[in-house]
Amino acid sequence: MYYPQANSRGPDALNDAVQRARMRFPQLAKQDIQQALATFTNLRPTVTNHAFPDGQTRLCCSLEGTIPVLYKGNTYNIPVALYLMDNHPYTGPFCYVRPTATMRVRVSDNVAEDGRIFLPYLTEWCYPNSNTHSLIQVMITVFQEKCPVYSIVTPSGNTNRSSNNPTPPYPTANPTPPYPAATAHHSMPYPSSANPTPYPPYPTNLPHTGSAGSLNSAGSSDIQHRAAAAGMGSNWPGYDTGTIQSSHIRASLISAVEDKIKNKLRDKIGTPFAELQSVNINLQELQTGQQKLRDMLEKMDQDQKKLDIALVTYTEKKAELGKALESCAGATSNGQPSIDDAIDANTPLHRQIVRCYAQDCAIDDTIYFLGQALRKDTINIQIYLKYVRQLSRKQFIHRATLQKCRQKARLPV
Repeated sequence: MYYPQANSRGPDALNDAVQRARMRFPQLAKQDIQQALATFTNLRPTVTNHAFPDGQTRLCCSLEGTIPVLYKGNTYNIPVALYLMDNHPYTGPFCYVRPTATMRVRVSDNVAEDGRIFLPYLTEWCYPNSNTHSLIQVMITVFQEKCPVYSIVTPSGNTNRSSNNPTPPYPTANPTPPYPAATAHHSMPYPSSANPTPYPPYPTNLPHTGSAGSLNSAGSSDIQHRAAAAGMGSNWPGYDTGTIQSSHIRASLISAVEDKIKNKLRDKIGTPFAELQSVNINLQELQTGQQKLRDMLEKMDQDQKKLDIALVTYTEKKAELGKALESCAGATSNGQPSIDDAIDANTPLHRQIVRCYAQDCAIDDTIYFLGQALRKDTINIQIYLKYVRQLSRKQFIHRATLQKCRQKARLPV
């Protein structure tokens, strides 16, 4: 049962799928899925009820669509489905091949009859060293050696040997489209079982010769199956179908040995290659972070230089202020200089002259401000006259004293 979404692609669809599947680690799951969707754009996130191997049917997030596989020189879009657990990415997904109506699952060591995919990468899943992007790359590497599906198009020849037992997938000269015409999105076909292969015909009742007896039963049946399928529609000139030649046996043995060697190499380098791709991605992220750290360090160095310059300027100004304060003579106990000590005369007579002159000037200023207050109606005329009379008397005494002191000091009067 599928839950349709308004938009099956984009971050909104992924956020909705992760939320509805109630995944335990939504942020980590979205990061892992987005990394895979960025490369494999034909996959789409959906929410579906899936029957897991433990017998329980649970709502889960899945990635469904096609992945490109290069098989024997042609690129095929293999339909797959990845069902993610609720604790993804700490647990690997359950992967299946989902053939269309015109395809059948090809059972192999990595693909079961129901389409489930078995890989060492899934068995050894360990986050964060394992991720969905690398898993799909491993699947593509495995499928490049043995295609997991084959076409069931009815053959057009007169032979009946392959009508009930389709041959393994091989690219054909006139391939059929991988999907029905109404829903096809790619023009590249899937392998078909109804077209000729480059191998010569090989009878199934092959006598057990000394050279062929070294093959095991599985390898012999695979060779016979390929040779029988290759005989349909073969255009080899001057070939007698009733004669077994040594070159045919040699070609079959070489093909079987090549397949076994390819399977061994696939198991050896498939998983390390996917891990290497994941390491390269992590290396790029680390290099990007390293560049950011370098930029931050350079900015910090520039700020440090500016602070050092400001500190030197502050120290110089502080020293100048200290010297200025030390040069001020007559500082009081509270550190403030005294005005009376700053301006002083050498003799008592001259000191009296300065004091009388200062008081005379102060009285002049007082009378002036009293006049301003009277003009602004701040005081009345009676108060103004009263204070002016008192100040004038004091001013007369100061001026008389000043005149006598100047005479004693022999200064001009």
